[in-house]
Order: sequence, then C-alpha cells, then structure tokens
Amino acid sequence: MKKLLLFAVAVSLVLTLSACSKKTYEIALITDVGTVTDKSFNQGAWEGVEKYAKEFDKTYKYYQPSDQNTDEYMKMIKQAVDNGAKIIVTPGFFFSNTIWLAQDKYPDVKFILLDAEPNNVTNWDTDPWETMEDAAPSFTQNDNVLSIYYTEHESGFLAGYAAVKDGFTDLGFMGGMAVPAVVKFGIGFIAGAYYAAEEDGVTLDFSDDTYEYLGDFAPSDNHKTKAIPPASTHLTHLFTYWLI
Repeated sequence: MKKLLLFAVAVSLVLTLSACSKKTYEIALITDVGTVTDKSFNQGAWEGVEKYAKEFDKTYKYYQPSDQNTDEYMKMIKQAVDNGAKIIVTPGFFFSNTIWLAQDKYPDVKFILLDAEPNNVTNWDTDPWETMEDAAPSFTQNDNVLSIYYTEHESGFLAGYAAVKDGFTDLGFMGGMAVPAVVKFGIGFIAGAYYAAEEDGVTLDFSDDTYEYLGDFAPSDNHKTKAIPPASTHLTHLFTYWLI
C-alpha cells in the first residue's frame, strides 16, 4: 500500500511539472487569406513578428484559420490566448469585425490590427448603414487595440507612374476585392499613370473595361486568363494587383 501511495504521488508530481512546463507563446499572429509564405501581407507581418520577438527574446507562434470567417478567427484568437499570447497581430481588413468583438472579450490582450479599425459591420458589399438591422455601425476602438494603416495609394501611384515612364500607355488594373487597401492602391495607380502621361504629353488607353475587382484573393487560372487581352486589343500592359 505504501509503495502504491508513493507511486501515485510520483505520478502526480510528474503531471504537475509537465503542466507547469507547458510551452507558451507571448506573441501570436493569426493569418488572413494566405499563409506566412505568401510573399504578401501575411508573410510581411510574420517576418515583423519574428524580428521583434527575436530582438526582445519573446516567444512567438502563428495560427492559420481553416476558413475565412469571424467564428474561425475568434477560435484562433482563443487558442492563442490559451497558449499565453499577450500580443496578437491580425493582418488584414477582414479582421475588423473580429477585433471589434475580441477587444472586449480579452481586455488584457493587446491587438495589432493591420489595414483596418475595429467595427461591427459584417457586410461591406452594400451600404453598411442600410444593412445594419439593430443599430448603426460601431467603430469603437478600445485602448488595447492599435490600428496600423499602410499608404497603398502611394505605392500604387509609383507603380502607375513607372508603367507610363517605361512606355506603356494601354493599361489595366485587376484587384482581388474592393476592400479599402486594394481600392486605395488602384486609385493611386490611376493617378500616377495620368500624372506621368501629362508630363510626357501622351494619351492613355485606360477604361472601365480594363479595371475590375475579381471577387477573391485566391490564385486562379481564370484570373490569369482574364489578364491576357485578346490579340485585337493590342493591350501592351496590364497591371495586376494581388493582395495575397
């Protein structure tokens, strides 16, 4: 009986020590559409997390949702918090509704939201002021949230300017979805192209027919085919912007 009791105590100690030594991750990144190797904003955000964590000796981990919706994003945030996350980075406009909810649910966690501010709008395809049934849109941002915006319109301007300066005058634009970051880039691209055209005294062929949003951010052979103009159009340059 004594040996059995000692064995039980030993097992209990082992389990306790194992629980105490559970690996925790202080900084977490939740990926949006894409992965941490997508050569776009997920990867850029992850590389920033890695650099900061290594410089300040912090543990870090990324979580990749299985689907693109608020419930799945919240599930990943809960998992990150359960694993010890004190700072959670969420790259992308589609996290805006998630962080609007999470900022109250996890007041002791710091959230970094890229390209957006927290809000309760769930459908941006129509006027949010018309589709909200219970209340007007809320853009409440708590003190535990930091929103970071990029200047996509500036990089878009330079891209359009450079295209025309390189001799291209038949232009097109393809954006993933009409979310603010993509819209800003497209507007900048147009502005830069026309600015360069005015400087060089050339005329641009840039119409509604060659400017569109594709409806998603995923790689697609259909999107690639659409980017290739018919031979009859003599389109010399089609600029495609992928936010993936």
